[in-house]
Amino acid sequence: MHDPNDARQVREAERRDKQAQERVADDLCAVMATEFGRRFVHGLLGLCDIRSDGYVPGGLEAQRHQDYRAGRRSIGIELLGELERHAPDMTELMSAEARFNEIETEWAAWAAEEQNDG
Repeated sequence: MHDPNDARQVREAERRDKQAQERVADDLCAVMATEFGRRFVHGLLGLCDIRSDGYVPGGLEAQRHQDYRAGRRSIGIELLGELERHAPDMTELMSAEARFNEIETEWAAWAAEEQNDG
């Protein structure tokens, strides 16, 4: 059992917390170091719908849906905060790659449409 008055136990708990935080930072940096990892994380953030306000009008069922969306959004905001804290350059690169991929997909769809029309 942890005794908050025991200085040795407090230092040990702080050391374990710091180690856990460093492990999270290392893991995030490792994932964000690859294009595949950045694409995966971007997809996760998209699922979290962090840019929405989360409001759902309506009665009790809408409130449940709103609570569900708020939970998803909360996780996404926390993940984005960790990314910006531990891998800010890779977070910017992830966003740039996502924008490029979106434009590339739009161009490919336009080209396919033109080819089918022509």
